[in-house]
Amino acid sequence: MKRNFKKSLGILVLLAFFLTAFKNDPSCNEDALLNKFAPALEDFVFITKFKIHSEKEGDKTNYSYVLSRGTNYKIVICDENTSGNKMIVNFLDRNKKLVATNYLKANKKFFPSISFSCQVTGVYYVEAYFEGDKKGCGLNILGFKKG
Repeated sequence: MKRNFKKSLGILVLLAFFLTAFKNDPSCNEDALLNKFAPALEDFVFITKFKIHSEKEGDKTNYSYVLSRGTNYKIVICDENTSGNKMIVNFLDRNKKLVATNYLKANKKFFPSISFSCQVTGVYYVEAYFEGDKKGCGLNILGFKKG
């Protein structure tokens, strides 16, 4: 009985591994995206990266970070845009009011990054999703430099 259980468990683990391996989109490789887009930080110092992943329509990725007064920040928006979906990133203050975005709805223009000069230390929020609430995958890279 134990032998059959171990064999079944082993098969399930292998099956899960192969399903995960084939499900992953090669264009959504975090390391490859980081290497490709990190130079866009320019003279900003890398802080961290946030994976943005929408598996179904309407998914939004939300994250928060404590920012310090007197510091300039930059969020680099990284998406492969392989399926025609561009990432929209909204940057919100502690009251969840929009401070900046990489997308201007009026003329449908996307910007590759958001820059922000922090005037008040506190928690700030980021909301990221793909144009038309479609599926997609990408990365946000956060960097800083002293003002």
